[in-house]
Formats: sequence, structure tokens, C-alpha cells
Amino acid sequence: MVRTLDARTSLGSNGVAPFNVPLTPNTPTLVGILGLNIVNPGTVIRTQFNGTYRISVANLSSQPSSVRFEIFRGSTYTGTPIYVVSQPIFPSVGSILASFDGSDFNVPPPPTGQLIYSCFVTFVPASPSEQASRVGPECFNAVSYSDD
Repeated sequence: MVRTLDARTSLGSNGVAPFNVPLTPNTPTLVGILGLNIVNPGTVIRTQFNGTYRISVANLSSQPSSVRFEIFRGSTYTGTPIYVVSQPIFPSVGSILASFDGSDFNVPPPPTGQLIYSCFVTFVPASPSEQASRVGPECFNAVSYSDD
């Protein structure tokens, strides 16, 4: 039987209020972090996660830029890498609402009882003149389960 251990959300912006945070090119930026409470888990722990982020780019060149989302188990960029996805930003569009879904299977029980996941975004420009901003909405969600 499957048991839900915990569910959390890291909400950076609901998209309603103005939100304009610049992204430094080619630099991973922490955009979401959450801690799941893992108490008396069963034999197999697994986590499902998803996120949604709107990124806008100014001064686009004729080539597409991209944004890369990386999920780590742990609170830093040096944690255990779990998931990576890149999405293009085409010159004709100028912004994207990027969404992703992933999972982490056979997770070791955390010694502290808290399982931390972090989400980093990296803007990869096609030209040095391009400037990207986080404009919202942005959220990062995770749910952990175990087998009894």
C-alpha cells in the first residue's frame, strides 16, 4: 500500500503582482527550495515534483536562447542531481512559460528526517546582449510517498 509522507510548495510568485528579477547569464540561480518531512517511511521512498516558471528575454538575437532547469536533492547546486531539462526561447516569442514534471525513485531516508529538493534555473543566451528576467508565476512542488 502506498502512503503519502509529505507535500510542499515553494511559491516565488503567483504571477499577479509585478515580479521582475534579472537572471545572470550562464549562472545557476536558486528559484525554489522545499523540505519534505519524512517520518517512519516504508521500504521505498519516491518523490514526484513539478514546476512552472515564466522567463522573459530582452534584446533577443536571431538564434534561440534557452533556459535550463536542474533539480537537486539537497539545498545547494552541489547536491545530488536528480533532473535536468532545457527549453528554448525563440526570438519570435521573447518569453516562455516553462513547466516540467519529474520523479526521484528509491530515495534514501534522510538522517535528519527532512528531504530537501532545490530547483535552479540557468539562462543560456545566444548573444551577450540578451537579458533574461524571472517574471512569474513561479512555483516548485513536490510530494513524497513510500510503500508500507
